[in-house]
Amino acid sequence: MLEEMVRPDVVVGGYRIEKKLGAGGFGKVFLAWRDGSPCALKFIHLESVGEWGWRELFIMLRHEFPNVVKLLSHFKWPEEKPEYLVLVMEYVPGVTLYQWARDKNPCARELVEKLLPLARALKAIHAKEVKHRDLKGDNVLVREADGAPVLVDFGAGTMPGAPRVTGALAPANLRYRSPEAVAFFLRENRKRGERYDYSVKDELYALGVILYVLVTDVYPFNGPDDELMAEIRAGKPKPPHVRNSRVPPALSNLCLRLLAKAQARVPDAEALCEALEELLEEAKADPHRWEMVLCYGWTADGRTTDDAPELVGHDSQAWLRRWIRQKPKRGRPPAPPVVAPAPREPPAPPVVAPASPEPPAPPTVAPAPAEPPTASTVPPLRTRVRRAAPVLMAVVGLAVVVGLGLAHVLGKFQPPPSTPNPGQSVLTSPVPAEFSPDGPTLWATHVHEVAPPWKPSEADAGAALSKADTPAPVTTVTLSSGTTHMKKKAPGSQAERAKKGNGSTGANVLLAVAAAANMACPGAQIRKEPAPQACPAGAVETMTRQLGLRLGERHGAGMPGEKQGSSEPVPVKAGPISVELAGDWDVGTDAMGRGGRTALPNGTHLTGQLCIGEKRVYGRITQAVTPTGDTFTVCMELIGQFDDERGLEIKSDGGAIKVHPRVEVKTVDRFE
Repeated sequence: MLEEMVRPDVVVGGYRIEKKLGAGGFGKVFLAWRDGSPCALKFIHLESVGEWGWRELFIMLRHEFPNVVKLLSHFKWPEEKPEYLVLVMEYVPGVTLYQWARDKNPCARELVEKLLPLARALKAIHAKEVKHRDLKGDNVLVREADGAPVLVDFGAGTMPGAPRVTGALAPANLRYRSPEAVAFFLRENRKRGERYDYSVKDELYALGVILYVLVTDVYPFNGPDDELMAEIRAGKPKPPHVRNSRVPPALSNLCLRLLAKAQARVPDAEALCEALEELLEEAKADPHRWEMVLCYGWTADGRTTDDAPELVGHDSQAWLRRWIRQKPKRGRPPAPPVVAPAPREPPAPPVVAPASPEPPAPPTVAPAPAEPPTASTVPPLRTRVRRAAPVLMAVVGLAVVVGLGLAHVLGKFQPPPSTPNPGQSVLTSPVPAEFSPDGPTLWATHVHEVAPPWKPSEADAGAALSKADTPAPVTTVTLSSGTTHMKKKAPGSQAERAKKGNGSTGANVLLAVAAAANMACPGAQIRKEPAPQACPAGAVETMTRQLGLRLGERHGAGMPGEKQGSSEPVPVKAGPISVELAGDWDVGTDAMGRGGRTALPNGTHLTGQLCIGEKRVYGRITQAVTPTGDTFTVCMELIGQFDDERGLEIKSDGGAIKVHPRVEVKTVDRFE
């Protein structure tokens, strides 16, 4: 296991490891030092995904582009029995483009200034017939030193002469695929072995999705995979300036041109550069519109983008839920104000007896100032919604007075009494003037912590800790929610069953990716029980406080290779493992299973490591990735159905190690 070998202060190929930076579908990246200079080491497993690593090396060795991360060196490791291809890359300290937008809350002009160097980089890349093929916000870093955008991760890239890799489509996030790519995938008469001819226009479409997210804070299309592909093919996104009235119409029109059908799309990166330069000139002529931040900041009563929910028929309860679930704010939340204690009334002068006077009262000590909020102290979305309920009821009551006619339904709501904290986001104004039934679609999933409508609104556990790095060296597999393969759903298939219970979008087919990695796990099977190990840092707190799960609680899951309606054992090997949650994991229900909320939705992928013992197979789960891409650090063990013993019983079959296809995961506070 890579994390056990590549630890802090370990020297790999002459580079001293400092810490893990991240992981994706094709490798894990560590910060390392050599001769006083930092660099990023990308470890790519040769047996399972090595062909993609050689492809990335082939591209990076031959070219050096502006605003693209640089390749410094490469080697195979360990030297005696190489298992990994290691790419030594330039270290780019900074944050992803999406994180920059969340922290900065930029105006329209700043977005154009950030995209123009990226467009120029694509122009240089395409001039050499190179294509990135996995362009998304998480693959663009904003460099800390100068704020320049830097394109990273050419693992899915291609160019003439690059090693060929099988597959009809290159790995990518479904939300960023163009209408023509989706149409190719869904074509019934597609020949076996036929590959999609990815073009420059596909790259520009992906850049259009990035721009749409940056200006509206939502993806242009979203929903369960089949609905998402249908919407992408139709190609009719709601204009950005309609979703967010702060978006200048000219910028909105350029975004729509990038998302148009192929024949109407911006033709190439050079034309895009010219269009962005024209927008900067327009920004000089109309600074008021172009200098306004695109989202509201963290104020006590400020709304975010002008994206109020529309009335949905006569279902006022659904209307209220969507009004409460406002879009998250951008910018850094301020520290809570330090409120000095109210002055105390001076005590009455004491009556002093001549013989034994009373001792003086002790001085009053002011309380220590409050600590700034941390990820663990910021209340999750559901808590903020609950606290804001009384004020929201007043708002809806005002709407009733002016003619909405919802009083007979709203009178049924009984929100729990609570008082909002200072600085807490509360709706204090009536419906904005631009509110109309032609507002955002019901399934417009926000990039941050707003729950999609196919998951119950009360199921959203918030995103304060989502996608947080695990500070301790933990045996875990981090599967990129942005790297997915599309899979057609056959009637009655596992994917079809999942569709009924959840929307598998940004993280769809994570199970297939993890299963492939598991089947290709190198090395001999380890036939001994694993040693005790502590849970990942923060895992227990995340499970109990954020998700609301109890220690010792268990829930059903399916192993990779499970066949519908069959109990046939499935083969397993030591190494990475990903199991899929079967059904919603609800918490707070009564004895009849009523009420409560969903902590982890159906189709959540639970990833970790599998170890083969003498008589049982042991699985340690350290990460949960929901169908919408939210990631939680957890601590769970695999156990058999109706079995309290740790691990899964081995069902040998001619030397192959197999287990029952249906298992359970159990929350623990330590791996025994």
